[in-house]
Amino acid sequence: MEKVRIGLIGCGGFQRHRVGNLLKVKDAEIVALADTADDQIASMRNAHVATADLPAFHDYREMIEKGNVDAVMIATPHTQHVDQILFSLEHGLHTLCEKPMVTTTPDAHRVIAARDKAGKQGMVSYQRHFQAEFRYIRDRILSGEAGEVTYIAALQCQGWKKGTAGTWRQDLGLSGGGQLNDSGSHLVDIMLWSTGLQAESVSANIDNRGTAVDIDSALSIKFRNGALGTITVVGDAPKWHEDITIWCERMMFTIRQDQGMTVMYTDGNRFKAESLVGGTTADQNFVDAIQGRGKVESPFECGLEVIRLTEAAWKSGASGGNAVSVDSLG
Repeated sequence: MEKVRIGLIGCGGFQRHRVGNLLKVKDAEIVALADTADDQIASMRNAHVATADLPAFHDYREMIEKGNVDAVMIATPHTQHVDQILFSLEHGLHTLCEKPMVTTTPDAHRVIAARDKAGKQGMVSYQRHFQAEFRYIRDRILSGEAGEVTYIAALQCQGWKKGTAGTWRQDLGLSGGGQLNDSGSHLVDIMLWSTGLQAESVSANIDNRGTAVDIDSALSIKFRNGALGTITVVGDAPKWHEDITIWCERMMFTIRQDQGMTVMYTDGNRFKAESLVGGTTADQNFVDAIQGRGKVESPFECGLEVIRLTEAAWKSGASGGNAVSVDSLG
């Protein structure tokens, strides 16, 4: 195909942000909009003149059934993702979905099976896969240069509770969960993707901070290769902060808020990793994969591993912190 004709499912704030990136992909063409709210469609048209005259639908199914799109990009409340992904794949469309892909492990398996049956591209839009520092870490670990991963520690702090108050993100029926499976999903994913680790069991303590969803989460994880790790998500913090450390047998990587990445070796040598080469963007990668110029670098399987770990944490938190086997979730 000359251009990939893309329909947008959801016209909210983040979708409007991503359209700015999508418009830079020369082989992509936005051809239709779908959102249940007129004001969101109007905001999209106002934000991007390229969408001003596009047909708009209140029901994404009607947009798809018109038959004028090759692919969809989904950015809607989390619990709606699974039905939208399945419907799109069943109608032969390549499908990109914003994080989190789904909110239960069985649903993750359903969308992977649907993708395979349809023979179409399926992608979770985890943008960090295209960031230079995480690609550097992944390359050093997969090549064997860093040696086996032995421990990870990741911290994310954000004023998520205050920032999402009164929105669908704190409505369990629409969000399916709190910060751990929202912005925390990026942190969980990148720790798994950059290291190649898979969780074996999770122990978690979770505090909803008086809301209906998880706000503060402290996870202790055992991985299949024997490595240990902690992932901490603080959703009731005064400011944004991230701190990531990955220990391997021969190398250590630290990423500190506003300080970039430092790489250390067992002989004591260290350097500040600067001027690293990153990837493209999630939007470009999705279109490239559709047109046969590469493979999806953030496939549905990443969404599966994230929700498996996340659900294990939720289950552990509900039981008072008892360890939960990830395999017990399917």
